[in-house]
Amino acid sequence: MRRQRPAVMLTGGRSARALYAAWAASPAFITTHNIDYFLGDERCIPAGHEESNSGMVMHDLFGRGIPPGCHFFPMAADGDKESQARDYEKILPERLDVLLLSVGEDGHVASLFPGGEALSEDSRRVVPVSGPKAPHDRLTITPNVIRNARSVFLLAQGPQKAKLLERVLAGGEAPSLPVSLAMNATWLLDTPIAGRM
Repeated sequence: MRRQRPAVMLTGGRSARALYAAWAASPAFITTHNIDYFLGDERCIPAGHEESNSGMVMHDLFGRGIPPGCHFFPMAADGDKESQARDYEKILPERLDVLLLSVGEDGHVASLFPGGEALSEDSRRVVPVSGPKAPHDRLTITPNVIRNARSVFLLAQGPQKAKLLERVLAGGEAPSLPVSLAMNATWLLDTPIAGRM
């Protein structure tokens, strides 16, 4: 059984870059000790690839080093996807303390895409999926992980995501969109979106 340490799951995507840069520059960041950091999804590409979520986290958040006593557990996703998904499941804590998600313009979170089979997964916590945009092959957490997290934060930035979240708040198609899994999350919005909510 894992020892009890704070567990934080990070997100990929463009919206996270500015957050990670600001977070890394904060004097408080380097003084946070003994936290385990995980990833919610990863593209099946080499770790050094420019679209690697692990690479982005290492560059933008941990560019000056991982704080003392902290650990980052990247998703290995450039080999056998099924075995790597099961390996990542084994290292995940039973419950995350903080889960950070970002929403895509199609309403996806992590690599849970509208209509994807992973949305109905009720026993696994990490699974291989195929996304609509290249690189298609990915690993992702499942809804189980989102529902079980103690605190969930959702990042949204830009006018297209503002329109999406307005539709979600209005109801209608919301249940069919993966972002509906984060309806009770704390939403982290940029100024244009916040002004429309």
